[in-house]
Amino acid sequence: MASRAANYLEFATRTIPPTFRPSLHPPATALGRACRHRKKIHVMSEQPVSSSAKKRRVIHWDPEQGRPAAKSPWTILRILGWSAGGLLGLLLAAGLVIRGLRLVVGPQFLQSGAVAVSAPESPGDAFITESKAAQAHETAFKAMTELRRLPQDHPSQLEQLIGIEKDFLTGEALLRAHDNARAYAHFDMLNREIDAYALNVKLKQETQKAYDEILVRIKEIDRARSLAPQEFETAMTDAGVGQEFFKAGKFIRAKKQFDSAFAALGRAEQVLKNFVDEHIGKAQQAVANGQRETALQLFRAALEKDPGNEVAGQGLKRAEVADRVHALLLQGAGFEEKKEYAKAREAYGKAFEIDAFSAVAQQGKARSERLEKETEFQTAFEAAVAARAKHDWSRAISSYEHALKVYPQKDDIKKALVEIRETAHREAVQQSLAKAFAHENKYEWELARADYNATIQLDPQQSEAKEGYARTGRMIRTLMQYNSLVDVAEQRAQHAEFQIAIRSFNEAMAIKPAYLALTGRVDQLRAQLLAQSQAVDVTFTSDGDSWVSISNFRMLGKIKSETIKILPGDYEIVSRRKGYQDVLLLLQVRQGSPPPVVNVACTIRGNR
Repeated sequence: MASRAANYLEFATRTIPPTFRPSLHPPATALGRACRHRKKIHVMSEQPVSSSAKKRRVIHWDPEQGRPAAKSPWTILRILGWSAGGLLGLLLAAGLVIRGLRLVVGPQFLQSGAVAVSAPESPGDAFITESKAAQAHETAFKAMTELRRLPQDHPSQLEQLIGIEKDFLTGEALLRAHDNARAYAHFDMLNREIDAYALNVKLKQETQKAYDEILVRIKEIDRARSLAPQEFETAMTDAGVGQEFFKAGKFIRAKKQFDSAFAALGRAEQVLKNFVDEHIGKAQQAVANGQRETALQLFRAALEKDPGNEVAGQGLKRAEVADRVHALLLQGAGFEEKKEYAKAREAYGKAFEIDAFSAVAQQGKARSERLEKETEFQTAFEAAVAARAKHDWSRAISSYEHALKVYPQKDDIKKALVEIRETAHREAVQQSLAKAFAHENKYEWELARADYNATIQLDPQQSEAKEGYARTGRMIRTLMQYNSLVDVAEQRAQHAEFQIAIRSFNEAMAIKPAYLALTGRVDQLRAQLLAQSQAVDVTFTSDGDSWVSISNFRMLGKIKSETIKILPGDYEIVSRRKGYQDVLLLLQVRQGSPPPVVNVACTIRGNR
């Protein structure tokens, strides 16, 4: 700080004209001493300027004016006062001169030295600047750690990240050089760049997601292409333009194009919805009029454009029986006019059974039931009592339920229905469990497992059924594994792979249930494998100069005659001799056949 004050004084001395310089010799002398001792100037610069340093003009009336005045002694306070006043005057004059030069030359005058002409920092200010710089560096470091975890799968974003990394290293260099002010400003700007980059990455991800959703959306509503070709063309065009913007890193413009594509697809979807709704409405009217073919055609047209439409799907089923339902409704209306309510209820009921979504049938049935409910209730109640006496639980339940439909407030019927259902449930569980036991005792595992499962569906807490279900499942899996191993053994035996076949057969026999008898096929396979389980003596002869080997089994070397034991199977014999053609023989070894003698030698000269 002292060096800055000295520089200011030196500059002012050179630039201020002599007419503007103070001509007070004692203060000038003190000021010179202050320039030579910079530490003293630094101390004075931190002290508040006294009132004596302010410029005032005081007029005194002195009757002794004109007489020679006695010289005042130079005290310490007077020297300090003159020094401070001279320094302040020089600084003010230097400021005026620099301001004038900047007005003439331009604002760039002494711009590189802006730091040099700034006011000196106090130790407190320097500490605050260093703390701010350290805090800004820590914030940037944490942000960079999170930033590196973000996906950089776009060239423009990768380029931005490289620039941010370079700026971060530059800021750390400023921090190491203790240039705290520039470091703080640098990291502050870098943090803003990092925030902008993170937002850019998020925008890129949102834009990529929007493009993917557009592709999915186009595929989902492709059925509307023939109904709204212009909207589809607009959506495809906007999506293509948006993708080009995306590749160029212009994510905001790409997002706008994708939004426009979504809007076009929304309009196409609305056209599709209007088409489907219109056809469904006409089809429902055709169903009400009994026009079967017309309704089927309209519902199918709606389902062609919207295969998952539940209303159209249900309507298609109703259209299949629209003519029958319409005829029954006309019949029920005729019986109502004749006041034959039982027949009317039956006709409406049949129509309602065929088409459970027919409001006309439902209303007609309700009217008929209401007009005849007394007779119907009595008939249903008597039928329920009779069925209960015969232990015909399903009929008794249906009769009680029928009676409750007539009089839902009948508490005695409700109680009877609860009791009969509990009885029927217990009996159904016992019957299903008994059937499962019977099938298991006959080793009918599939049927037993199905009955155990049916019992569990009736009573999930039935422990015997759960144990039986697990037991039969294990047995079924064991039988499947047994049959699979036997099949493998049989296939291997057919390919003369007797050792593999024997291992598979032994595994099958190890897991075979005790009750299961061997079939003729399995017994025959066992006899075959037993016969082929003993090694056979095979004699090999050669010329003593050829190398003889059994592929994937044994190297015999240069032999004249050798007998070895070989397990039954198919083998490949190879003979090689330098300067002669290789010899390849296929050997089948079987039990029950005469011991083979294999003569193999290389006798034909080759070209090598």
